[in-house]
Amino acid sequence: MTASSNLCPLIETYTFEEKTDIAGKIKNICYETIDKEMDKLIEIGSSAYSMSPRSRIGNNIVDYFTFVERLHTKGKYNVSFYEFLSNIEFFKEKKFIQNMFTYYNNVKNASGKKHEYVVCKEIYNISISAINIIRPLVYMEIYSRPLIKPKSILDFCAGWGGAAVAAAALNIDNYTGIEINFSLKRPYEELKEFLKKKSHTKIDMRFEDALQVDYSVLDYDFVFTSPPYYFIQKYENNAIYKSKLEMDEKFYIPLFTNTFKHLKPKGIYAINVCKEVYDNVLKPLLREANEIFSYKKSKRQNNYEEKVYVWTK
Repeated sequence: MTASSNLCPLIETYTFEEKTDIAGKIKNICYETIDKEMDKLIEIGSSAYSMSPRSRIGNNIVDYFTFVERLHTKGKYNVSFYEFLSNIEFFKEKKFIQNMFTYYNNVKNASGKKHEYVVCKEIYNISISAINIIRPLVYMEIYSRPLIKPKSILDFCAGWGGAAVAAAALNIDNYTGIEINFSLKRPYEELKEFLKKKSHTKIDMRFEDALQVDYSVLDYDFVFTSPPYYFIQKYENNAIYKSKLEMDEKFYIPLFTNTFKHLKPKGIYAINVCKEVYDNVLKPLLREANEIFSYKKSKRQNNYEEKVYVWTK
């Protein structure tokens, strides 16, 4: 399957209710589950208790509130999961995807226990994009590193909610999230109400273009975020850039410059981004990072390892 194979216009007409049903068939998460998981995250945050790198505790909280919207994200070939599902017969004409369905029918799902939407999502993950989240436990680990200990966090690419969940689990004083995907406004309002019952963390979510925010009016001693990488996934409402150079000049450089400028003196600036962006933008702009560390995250591809680059102002 090549990028040119997606010349057929993709039609997707699911209603919000239908999308909620599709998401629920893939991840059937009840309120009791997320209530218990939040209590467990708080327990982890208030002790020296360490989780396995593979632990998924807290992921259900993120999925409960934002999974419906996450399925709008466009992966390779500029295709979202809803588009993939709605045009499944078109995609089944592609040999690799056809073979995947045959394998599931004959081997992996021979018993028929997996719902058809689950099968489609797993095949989408393999053939197009997994659309991973950063787990709340990963955020908690980063927020709890010895040299960081934040009081007021700025996350200017807030994404799916894992950062807010982690801040609340650790009872950090303030978390400010900036998010351009306006479709996440209602899910975040519901997430904030849930977290308010569990934590004293003040969560300020702002649905704006991060490039247009006046950071001088915000009070933050710590930045950690994971901005979109070059052309890997396309999120709703994000600008489309013609080249990496254009993305550097119009997105990364002004965004990193502005957010670093208004960070408190001695504050921590931590960015999870690909090495190419670090080499092309961050290192020339901010000098070499004071610290570089790997963190526990599902790998995007093969042996690719996620890095966090850290500066002290």
